[in-house]
Amino acid sequence: MDFKSLPDWLGKLREHSKRYPVLVEGKRDEEALKRYRIRNIISLSGKRFADLPDILEGRWEGAILLYDLDEHGERINRKVGELLRSQGFEVIEDFREYLREAGIIHIEELPKAWRS
Repeated sequence: MDFKSLPDWLGKLREHSKRYPVLVEGKRDEEALKRYRIRNIISLSGKRFADLPDILEGRWEGAILLYDLDEHGERINRKVGELLRSQGFEVIEDFREYLREAGIIHIEELPKAWRS
């Protein structure tokens, strides 16, 4: 997926979140995305990795992974991506990769990045 700017990224994420859940690490990430009318956000907080396929099963065919781009987020992203792919889910990481290119490490930083 090609993004021209952060507003373009946000618009495409908003549209895709109507069809796919957006998986994030915690409540602050969830709150940051809700400010921009992103739908179907699922926070990993309080859940086990192994529970994610059951949460998605029957509702969605895939998920957008939007975990932080720090070392901890990279581990989570890798494990969740492998787990979901092994269960036949589509895994969308384009949105996360755009943030990497934009230098945004933590999802909760989006409101600050948006003001810049």
